[in-house]
Amino acid sequence: MKIILKANLNDNIVEFESNLGYGAATWENNKLPILNNSYDIELDIDDFFEWEKNITLEKRSESSIYLSDNKIFFSAKVISCEVNGVWVLSFGNDIVLIEASGTCEINKFICFFYHS
Repeated sequence: MKIILKANLNDNIVEFESNLGYGAATWENNKLPILNNSYDIELDIDDFFEWEKNITLEKRSESSIYLSDNKIFFSAKVISCEVNGVWVLSFGNDIVLIEASGTCEINKFICFFYHS
C-alpha cells in the first residue's frame, strides 16, 4: 500500500494518508520516517475480529480507511474464508488477511476496526 506520512505522533506511531483514506500505524522501520514522503508499506493487521463486536457488514461497496476516537476503521471486500478463521480481503489494490470468527460472506464488503 502506498502512503504519505503526515505526522509523528510519538516515537513509533505515525499518521498517514493514502488513496483509501487516513489512519495511524506503528512505524517499524529502523530509519526515521520523513514527513510528507511517500512510502510503499506492508499492511499488517494483527488483531482478532469478532462478528457484531468489531466486524460488521458494510453498507458502501468500496474500500476505505479512517481514524476516529483512537480506532482505525477499514472497509474491504471478502474474497475468501479459510477453515482456520483467516479471511482474505480485497483492500483497494491490495490483499489483506485477518483472523475472524462468525459469519463470513464472500463478495460482501465488511467494516472492521481496532484500537490504535
